[in-house]
Amino acid sequence: MKKIFLLMLLAGVISCGISSYTTVSINPILKKTVHYFGPRVMGAKVQLEDAKLSTLSGYGSIHNVYLANPAGFPRGHCIQIGEIDVDMLPSSIGTGTIVINNLTIKAMDIAFIVQRDGNNFDQLLRNLRSKIPEPRVYPPNPNDKIDYSQIIGNRYIIKNIHIITPSVSGSMPKPQRANFSVIMDDMHIKNIGEPENGVPFLVAVEQILAKIEDKMHYAVLESYVLYKDR
Repeated sequence: MKKIFLLMLLAGVISCGISSYTTVSINPILKKTVHYFGPRVMGAKVQLEDAKLSTLSGYGSIHNVYLANPAGFPRGHCIQIGEIDVDMLPSSIGTGTIVINNLTIKAMDIAFIVQRDGNNFDQLLRNLRSKIPEPRVYPPNPNDKIDYSQIIGNRYIIKNIHIITPSVSGSMPKPQRANFSVIMDDMHIKNIGEPENGVPFLVAVEQILAKIEDKMHYAVLESYVLYKDR
């Protein structure tokens, strides 16, 4: 019940804020929402500096997003993002299924920390997955496919995500223990939530982070292999 309430409140506050005016800074609403609920969902400090959106054009931007390391890891960031440009379908606002045509993520830096029990990125994903709401159906659906229409709150479809030259830095595992920093190729992620006809906000975030994790692991492994061959 708490998970469903969290999602409903988060989506409701943001949707009310962005649909109230033609052109609006949603900074006060979004900052308070993210700063309060972000740590409870991710198990780590979450901050953003500013967010603006025009509900007539559907264009907007979010600036300086900061996601800290989870408990048990050194202080500092796991993910930092300089800017997120949003291209939303204006007619979808207030319909229950918000369609985002494009998200462009700029200046994303990941600090990858590996410890004996795992890494910081994976721990954040596990924290998030523990908060994802489940449909209120009885008996439970035995199929792998989840009917997200049974979950209270807005659903989201994100058609295209373009992450421009993301970077990842960290340390090589034993015995090298050499620091590394890699500029990765642009990432292109498509059709988040589209096969399900829209997914809750937390599910959309989980799907995006899971795809980023796959590409990040590949870049880290490639760097490790190149270092060993020197």
